Amino acid sequence: MRLDFNVLWVDDQPDRIDAQIKAIKIAMLDEGFEFNPTKCQSVDRVKEKIADNVFCDEIDLVLVDWDLGGGVQGQEAIREIRERVPYKDVVFYSAMTEADELRKLVFDNNLEGVFCVRRSELVDEVSGVFESLVKKVLDLDHTRGIVMGATSDIDLLAGQCLIAMYRALDEQARMEFVKDALSRIAKKVERMRECADKLHVDAEFASILKEHMLFTAIDRLRMLSTALKSSEKGKAYRVAVTEYIEKVVPKRNSLGHQVLNPTSRELADVVEGSSPITVEEMRELRCALLSLRSQFRDLHAALID
Repeated sequence: MRLDFNVLWVDDQPDRIDAQIKAIKIAMLDEGFEFNPTKCQSVDRVKEKIADNVFCDEIDLVLVDWDLGGGVQGQEAIREIRERVPYKDVVFYSAMTEADELRKLVFDNNLEGVFCVRRSELVDEVSGVFESLVKKVLDLDHTRGIVMGATSDIDLLAGQCLIAMYRALDEQARMEFVKDALSRIAKKVERMRECADKLHVDAEFASILKEHMLFTAIDRLRMLSTALKSSEKGKAYRVAVTEYIEKVVPKRNSLGHQVLNPTSRELADVVEGSSPITVEEMRELRCALLSLRSQFRDLHAALID
C-alpha cells in the first residue's frame, strides 16, 4: 500500500468535479493518504491511459460519469476499462439519472464491481469505498510498512538534495561542506564512545540492547547464532538464524536504499549500476520471511519454555 490513492476519473466536464475533488482530497488527507485523480474526458482518452500497464497497476479506484457527451454513456467507458482493469472497484454516478437506473445499465451490460450513486452523494460514496479498501492496511503492522517505505524515500531524497547542493558550490565552499559532514561524524563517534564507556560501568544486558547504534540488529543476530551452538533447546534453529543473516538481511538493507522506478515498477538502487529488485524477487523474499518468522517464533517459544 502506498501513501497515494490513485483514481481514474472519467467525466466530460472535468471543471465541474473540482469541488468533489477538493472534498475527497481533504477526507483522505485526514487519514494520511494523498488523493491523486487522473481525469479523462472521453472514452478515447480512457483507452490511451489504460493501454499503459504501469498506470493500470497503480489504479486504486475508477469513477465514471453517466453522461460523457456526444451521446456516449458511462457504461461504455466502464466496459472498456473492465477489459484492461477487471478487478478494480468502479463508482458510476450521474446528476440526471437515478442510482437504480444506473444499476440496470450495469446489469444489462454484464458489468461487475460497480457502485451506483447520484452525483450529489458521490463524495460520501467514494469516501466509503476508500475506507473499505484501506482499512485492512491501517493496522499497526501494515502502517509500519507504509511508513518505512515513505521514510526511506525521504531519506534518499535528503541525500540527493545534499549532493545537488554540494555540486553547486565552488571549491572552497565544497571543502567547508565536507568539513561540516566530518564534524557531525566526529561528534557522533564521540557520543558512541561515551555510551560504550557507560555500558562498561553498568554492564546490564538490557542496557546494551537499548543502544541500537552500538549493538545493532546484525550484532544481535550474529551473537544469537553463536550462542545457539551451545544451546540444547535452540541449536536446531541455528540454521534458520544463519539463513536469515545471509539471505534476508542483505536484501532488507538494500531495500532501505532503493526507490521505485515509475516506468518499470522495479525497485532500483540509487547507486548507479546496481541491480534492481523485481516483483518476483520480492515474492520470494516474502515466502522466505514467512518460513523464517515461524522458525524464529518457535525458537523463542523453545527458549522460554
